[in-house]
Amino acid sequence: MNNTYLYILIYSLTSYSLLSAQHKQNINAALKTAQMLERRNDVEGALAIYSDLYIKNPRNHSVIRQLRTLYRKHRKYEEGIIFLRTQLKNQPNDIQTYIELGEFHFLNDEIKEAKSVWAGGINQFRNNRSYYRMMVSIYGRYNLDKELDRLLTIGREIFGPTFLTYEAGTFYQSRQVYDKAMDEYLLNLKMDHQRIGMIQRNILNMSDDRDAIEIILNKLEKASIDKPKFVLPMLADLHFKQQNYVQAFTAYKTWAATGHWKEKKWMTFANDLRKEREYIVAIDAYNFILKHTTSSETVGKALLGLAKTFEDQVVPIHKSNLIPYFFDQNLFFEDPFQINTTISPVHLENSLEIYDSLLYSLPGSHLLAEAYFRLGEIQYRILQDFDRSLGLFESALRKNPNDLLNKKIMIRIIDVLIAQGKSENALKLLNKGLKDHNQRALHQKQILVHFLTGDPDSTLILIEAELNSIPPAEPSFNDLMELKDILIQYYPKDRPEEQKLFRHFLNAELLVRQRKTSEAIEELHFLIEQNPDAEISSLAILRQALLLQRIQRYDDALLLAQSLEETKMADRGIILSGQIYELYMGEMEKALAAYMKILNEYPSSIFVEPVRYHIRKIQQAKS
Repeated sequence: MNNTYLYILIYSLTSYSLLSAQHKQNINAALKTAQMLERRNDVEGALAIYSDLYIKNPRNHSVIRQLRTLYRKHRKYEEGIIFLRTQLKNQPNDIQTYIELGEFHFLNDEIKEAKSVWAGGINQFRNNRSYYRMMVSIYGRYNLDKELDRLLTIGREIFGPTFLTYEAGTFYQSRQVYDKAMDEYLLNLKMDHQRIGMIQRNILNMSDDRDAIEIILNKLEKASIDKPKFVLPMLADLHFKQQNYVQAFTAYKTWAATGHWKEKKWMTFANDLRKEREYIVAIDAYNFILKHTTSSETVGKALLGLAKTFEDQVVPIHKSNLIPYFFDQNLFFEDPFQINTTISPVHLENSLEIYDSLLYSLPGSHLLAEAYFRLGEIQYRILQDFDRSLGLFESALRKNPNDLLNKKIMIRIIDVLIAQGKSENALKLLNKGLKDHNQRALHQKQILVHFLTGDPDSTLILIEAELNSIPPAEPSFNDLMELKDILIQYYPKDRPEEQKLFRHFLNAELLVRQRKTSEAIEELHFLIEQNPDAEISSLAILRQALLLQRIQRYDDALLLAQSLEETKMADRGIILSGQIYELYMGEMEKALAAYMKILNEYPSSIFVEPVRYHIRKIQQAKS
């Protein structure tokens, strides 16, 4: 008996499910037919199907949605109004239907009736936040400013003074009513802090319109008095976006003075200034951080940022040269002091005092080794204080640097020892370093020390050993080959007088590394006087001209460059003459004449193309 009832129940449920599924399929089929008719512009046919479906299925949401869409799309507003009012009889608290009814009246030019419906909705849904939010969009869409103001007033009386401030702000912003948009955003910030990021992005986007900038600045400056914690960073970021970097820094300092301090935001600000190449303000910002932070981690990051700011202002001089005159890109002829810098001496001095004093406050920071290293770089490359830089590099070495930094420090200590004239100490350190770390960079430094100290024979042996140990694709391979060619060419084994002259040349290079430029010039002058016809002499003249240019003795440099015209360095000498005329004497016609001489008289020179391109740039600038 029980099984019989169970079978009947299962049969009934199955039958109902099948009928329900069939019914749903019938509705979907009818909807597809109506949509097809609509696409064929048979609106009446589609409407007849939708209406019939609605009568039979008054609660089917798909049917209701299709009917509403058809009435709106084909502007059948009167029929739509009747339909929506019928809907409201069945569902009087349906907010969407209520709002849409008002919209249909409005679209049917029944403005007064539309406003009446919407106003009635405020009374009916007085305590429903969703109604207010939806109506902000509606009033905004149809430019009903008075009605929007009334809606906001009522809503804020019920839900509080910040209700819909963000939504109203975005509405006014879209209408380019910037003063009202700012009022709404600032009112939101005054009471509600959850949307600070969104509001800040909106304000910055608003400032893309030039007409808005003055309004925004005035509003933020006034608001910063009452709400400095939230408004001053916005004001600073706006100034930054407008490239008013000093004003941005002032706003951040005012923010800090009110007792608000966020190290992460300050570090981002200082780093962004450095990226924008606003070096003076960046240095001030890093120094401000260093004076106010209590975090050793932040001190370390700020010190590194400060060092990078100085380093960013150091540009190798050869990068401004039209051609590589003197093995400019060969690592064995790199000159760490041949740089241009725009660093303010006052900023550098003040910053280094702070930098130096704070190093001792970082006993446990992993950044300490790099901080010492970077300070040593400034002392070595910019200030050329070799004793001070050596002490800093040695301190960095004692602070457990990682392998990569350890290698950089070792290399730089060797450079300092060379600069101090302590080549033997450099070799001892290299030999010890090569026992502990068989690194390619140390092998290259070993070759350099032997080369600079006037020992070409051992240099050649070391070069051969290194070339045999590295693949041709290695970046240093070409530099080693070039150095080998120089030694073979200018240090012939069967001509002791040439060898003696070459040692004078090497001594001049050592003096350059020791920042003794005038003495290097004298050494080269002595070499040339000994034998003007020696093969090394033309190279020595070119090197002397470049060094004279470096110490701003342009007339002397020009004379030497011009004296190279009957030598194998003729094309280099002519181009150097042109650059001296162009960059330092302001005589562009003479510069162009020198460059044109290369094209006309030295067509086989490897420098023809860069010179031709440079001439074109000059002519375009003049036109």
